Formats: sequence, C-alpha cells, structure tokens
Amino acid sequence: MMEKPLATISITELCQRAHASRTYFYRHYQNFDQIIAAYQTHNMLRYLRRLPRTDQVTLPELMTHYFEHTKTETETYQLLIKNNKLDVLVKTFQTVFQLLIKQDRIGGHGPNITNPYYLLFFSGGVINIAANWVSNGCVESPQYLGQMIAHFALSPSN
Repeated sequence: MMEKPLATISITELCQRAHASRTYFYRHYQNFDQIIAAYQTHNMLRYLRRLPRTDQVTLPELMTHYFEHTKTETETYQLLIKNNKLDVLVKTFQTVFQLLIKQDRIGGHGPNITNPYYLLFFSGGVINIAANWVSNGCVESPQYLGQMIAHFALSPSN
C-alpha cells in the first residue's frame, strides 16, 4: 500500500511479496480486509500490553496511551486512511474497548459505557479524531487528546 493503492494490488502480488503461497493466504484469509484486520488486531494487542499494570485505567489515561500508540503507527494510519479503511480501525478499536469493558479495566467512565450504541458512537468518534489528528501531522499532544476525549465522553448531556 506504500507503493500503490490497495485496489490495484492482487492476491498473487501480495503473496509473492510476502513469500507465501496463495493456498496459505486463502487458508487463513478470504480477502485483504481480513489480513488488514489481523494486522490491526495484533497492533492493538501491543497497545494493550503497554497499558499501566493496574486494575483500572482512567479514561484520560486510556485515551492518552491510545494516541501515543497511534503516533507511533502514523504511517500505518495514513495508509489505511488513504485506502478508505477507517472501518478496520473502528472495528479493532471496538473489539479492544469491549474487552476492557468486560474486564472492568476502565475506571471512572460514565454510565453509558455498557450501552451498545455508546460503543459505536465512542469508537467512531475516537477513530475520526485520530484520523484527523494523523492527517494534520499529530500537532496536539496525546495527553491533550486523551483529556479532550474524556471530557467529551464524561460531560453530562443537556
């Protein structure tokens, strides 16, 4: 994807570059989206391993760590944005956020955290902010964005 748009890359070309057979590819994946999702899932697991080793992480901390991680993955985010693959970022973020909710690792979050529509809303918002931030050169600090997102999420509705 660094050299040409995803839409112009064939499975054969990908397999040749990866030194893998087409049989291997199709045994594990059905399309490019699945291989990109697998990479992003692995990427998000690295993010989880870097979280503080405490029972709970506050939402500002969680989001600060997410944006620190995103900054280290700027090139990947830019490629996914360029190739219209924000949906992969949203899905992997949702998966990780759900896991953290299930493990009761997010401290001090509002009462909407268990509402399934909130998960969709929150994930889409965070990823859109991350995409905009990366596209604009990561000007603000991860701490600033972590605080801002926590403020949006925890502000009472009027």
